[in-house]
Amino acid sequence: MKVARLSVIMPVYNGEKFLKKAIESILLQTYIDFEFLIINDGSTDESESIVKSFNDSRINYHRNNSNQGLISTLNFGLSIAKGEYIARMDADDISLPDRFRKQIAYLDANPEIAVLATKLVLINEQEMETGYWKDDIDNTTNQQIRNTLPIINCIGHPTIMMRTSVLKAFRYSKSYINSEDWGLWLELVSKKYSIAKLDEILLKYRIHEQSTTVNANSNGVEKKIILFKFIFLANSIKQIHFTKLEFDVLVSFIKDCFKFIFPRFFSFLFKLKKVQIVELIKQLYISNRKLSKLKNSVTHVFVFPFYHIGGAEKVHASIVETAAQYKPVVFITGQSQGNAMLPDFEKNATVIDVSFLVQYGFTQNWLTRKIETILSNQKQTILFGCNSKYFYQLINSISLSNARAIDLIHAFVHEYEDGPEKWSLSVVEKLAQRIVINAKTKNDLIELYEQNNLSNELAKKIIYISNFTEDQDWKAKHTEPNLIATYVGRGGEEKRIHLIAQLAQLSAQSKLKMEFHFVGNMGSAIPNEFLPFCKLHGEVNDGNVLNSIYKRTNILLMTSSREGFPMVIMEAMMFGVVVITTNVGGISEHIMHHVNGFLINETDEEKIVKEAFSVINYLNNNRDVLNKISEQAYQYAKTNFGKDKFTKAYQSLLKIDE
Repeated sequence: MKVARLSVIMPVYNGEKFLKKAIESILLQTYIDFEFLIINDGSTDESESIVKSFNDSRINYHRNNSNQGLISTLNFGLSIAKGEYIARMDADDISLPDRFRKQIAYLDANPEIAVLATKLVLINEQEMETGYWKDDIDNTTNQQIRNTLPIINCIGHPTIMMRTSVLKAFRYSKSYINSEDWGLWLELVSKKYSIAKLDEILLKYRIHEQSTTVNANSNGVEKKIILFKFIFLANSIKQIHFTKLEFDVLVSFIKDCFKFIFPRFFSFLFKLKKVQIVELIKQLYISNRKLSKLKNSVTHVFVFPFYHIGGAEKVHASIVETAAQYKPVVFITGQSQGNAMLPDFEKNATVIDVSFLVQYGFTQNWLTRKIETILSNQKQTILFGCNSKYFYQLINSISLSNARAIDLIHAFVHEYEDGPEKWSLSVVEKLAQRIVINAKTKNDLIELYEQNNLSNELAKKIIYISNFTEDQDWKAKHTEPNLIATYVGRGGEEKRIHLIAQLAQLSAQSKLKMEFHFVGNMGSAIPNEFLPFCKLHGEVNDGNVLNSIYKRTNILLMTSSREGFPMVIMEAMMFGVVVITTNVGGISEHIMHHVNGFLINETDEEKIVKEAFSVINYLNNNRDVLNKISEQAYQYAKTNFGKDKFTKAYQSLLKIDE
């Protein structure tokens, strides 16, 4: 009888509520060569009948005569597992269909890896996504995992797939009740085994009142972590095994104890450590000097996060330009990654970087009082902000008797992330107007108001003003032998640049006549394996240089997981560039599939790459179609994205009586 390559171990204890969904998610995997070891740990509910309702030869069902506990049950499953690899699964979670296939492929290709995790997303009882596990999301690379494990666990146990030979050599230790996985990871790393993580969410991790995580943390997370580290260190001393990893655990253990005993003092020390005294004093001095020169003549105050290169920053600088006659002041509250857009702001306003001042209570209070004084010295003033948390804190802290407060919302962040729409909830009624750049964001705001029992009247304050791009001349440009596909923007996580880089590799392997160009600060967003297929331009601060890139570009690629309506799409269309993009945010309000661009509706990353490649291949082989859509993209941009409409709308909005 053929032995399956993979053994899936799933303990069950009174899991009837979510068990059926969990089992189905395993049986529906696209990788099918596995044995499914379901071990009932003495359940008293209907768990057994649910398991037996499935008729699948891959299920190997066992039942403990009494409740043995998770660790004993896992080790029993391990003892009977026959596969080359072992995957974990919990009875209340959901594995995404491609999880096993992707993990098997990675482990086959990387024999030095002992444990392979994936990222996860949190869900509730109704399977609604409720958040990320921050320690999981923030730690992806081997080195990040190695550095973080001595401090906190960052590996989702039910996401892992391991080499059976390694796991059988170690097994789960009863010393680490409720942290058996964390203890195992530390022991493995201490013995020089490697742990990797796929940078992709392949499991939905359910949080509910009966979950192991909730029960284990009920007596306090801090106590649980301190006790775990104490036991781990005690075991290491008994085994006379004390490497750098154990030393790192010791250091974090001491810090945890100190923080637990003296929480306020620890918080004070932590903040003190973060203070960059020189920068703070420098900003305080420069801010005070610039504010003193204004001589109480300011009627327009803008609060924006950055002046580095970016679509949002271009919009913000253009908004300030429409109020240039009032000689406004712009406060920058975030630490910019470069100063590409700073000259555009300084051309029309006094720019004051307060990114350090807003981080500390005493300097933030000083700044708030200064701004309040500015606003109170005129009969009419306007306070305008976007994407700055401090802007909403400011509104909550000052009198607006002489000021109209206006904010701009480009797009909502993910529902369980922190963002402007949530920062603003406490001050919605104080806002005179709210600007949105697409209909979707307006609908999102109205829905948010309803969810938070805010008055329907507040929806009347929402104004739609589309962004713009400079007019250009269109001419056919799709006759060159090689097509150029370009990405323009940042290398942020939500941009998923690695997918475009993967497309570059796939196109080269398929011998397509294509070049893939990347404009912007990519950072480490492009994996090393894809770099040979990518042409990197870095940040382009000169508008003429960027325009020359657009003129040569045939296809703009975007694979973002979220967007509002990106400026780069508007700019590209004005040059007749054909856009291939994921269908997120307000993009579908302007991109009509196969008319003036192409929309990718897939959410799975592998399927996004597959569909985008299919479109690229189609356009490469059908230049007449490419040329037609290029012209239609240009005509649409010319009609809808002109600057005059934008300028008039903001001039009217920001006007005050002389």
